[in-house]
Amino acid sequence: MESKFVKAYCTKTGEYFALEVKKVGSKWKVFNFTQLPDSDARITATEVEQPSFETNDNLLPCLDCRNRKVGGCSCASRKGGCSRGMKYRFSCIYCNQLRIDYSVPTAAENGLKAGTKITLSQGQEVVIRFADNKPLTDIFVGVGWDPVNGSDNMDVDSAVVVSGQSGYGELVYFGNKEHSSGCAKLYADNLTGRDRDTASFNTGDDENIEVDLKRVPSDRDRLYFIVNIYKCDDRHQCLRDVKNFYIRLCDRKSKKTLIEYKVSDSQLNGSDTGIVIGVAKRKGADWTFKAIGKSCRVSDLDDLAGLCRDFD
Repeated sequence: MESKFVKAYCTKTGEYFALEVKKVGSKWKVFNFTQLPDSDARITATEVEQPSFETNDNLLPCLDCRNRKVGGCSCASRKGGCSRGMKYRFSCIYCNQLRIDYSVPTAAENGLKAGTKITLSQGQEVVIRFADNKPLTDIFVGVGWDPVNGSDNMDVDSAVVVSGQSGYGELVYFGNKEHSSGCAKLYADNLTGRDRDTASFNTGDDENIEVDLKRVPSDRDRLYFIVNIYKCDDRHQCLRDVKNFYIRLCDRKSKKTLIEYKVSDSQLNGSDTGIVIGVAKRKGADWTFKAIGKSCRVSDLDDLAGLCRDFD
């Protein structure tokens, strides 16, 4: 059962909390509840949205009124001296001072300026902006990896799926290196994972993708960044043969890394062959980037592209 996270905060103390939610029937229910350090709260965004949340049966209801609605009762708010830095109680999850936070952290909130960067963990999301609130639209994306045994016969391919609300969109990959709109362009294809001279900009990445967010068609709202092992079935190769996957978003003008996500090898299934590393999403006038880092077993990039929304 897939887990996602919801960020909540206490309006009285300003403390942040993380709610682990899983889908039960048609609704997402809370399976775990823990305090969230400020450093993590600044780069954590709520992953699912629904009118209200309830705790699952594995968690106790409110001991006074038996309520299960998150932030749905006043019992807990009348107990104890609430203050910032207090050791939180589980009953906080039902207190009517608790609010779900649907805002997306901005780069400005993280002090992101030209020449500085933030490092994301899996599931975290930030608005792609500079600290002066200037949007960053002209970027290039660096993707990298390393063969576990140093083999020259490890061809991992990166790609972008330009997707809309209807689902699968267009695939930009080694066989079609530029989107018809010009919003995404893939540079040279690295065939070994060792020779990084194929990447553009002399960045040390294995492959680079140029992205112009201003040129993304109006009926497309997501750019999925994916990687897959080429001819994985024929060569009997999988993710246990590769390590150190990462993605970074850079200001194309200064070539400085602004957002970086290093995929933890422990988060991947070693027998899988493809990864959805991250996604850039259009949200109103803004674009955000979310670190996904989830793997699956597929034969090629086309198969992986069709599954992207399952990981969003």
